[in-house]
Amino acid sequence: FCTGQSAECPTDSFQRNGHPCQKNKGYCYNGKCPIMTNQCIALWGPGVTVSPDTCFTFNERGQDCSFCRIENGTKIPCAAKDIKCGTLFCKKGTFRCMCSNVQFDRGMVENGTKCGDG
Repeated sequence: FCTGQSAECPTDSFQRNGHPCQKNKGYCYNGKCPIMTNQCIALWGPGVTVSPDTCFTFNERGQDCSFCRIENGTKIPCAAKDIKCGTLFCKKGTFRCMCSNVQFDRGMVENGTKCGDG
């Protein structure tokens, strides 16, 4: 990709879905490299980071803004191995485990985002 450091840009090349990107922080998905940090910034603004892993354990509850998916209006909890594939938790200042329950689709980890090592 172009860095903005010079007028020369590398030739575009297709990477298959699942190919590691952003120094192994994400996986290519439909031409993008979604990572949780960028999703937190888009949702909450500058100065936000991804919450500690302990926050993601809330996704095992399947309630409030903590779940993996919704089926027929019911919030489905995440399996322990999938806790980082459900609701996205972000940290800003003293707020360690921020999640959005206003728009569930915006507050969820985006499709294609690396949410585990398997």
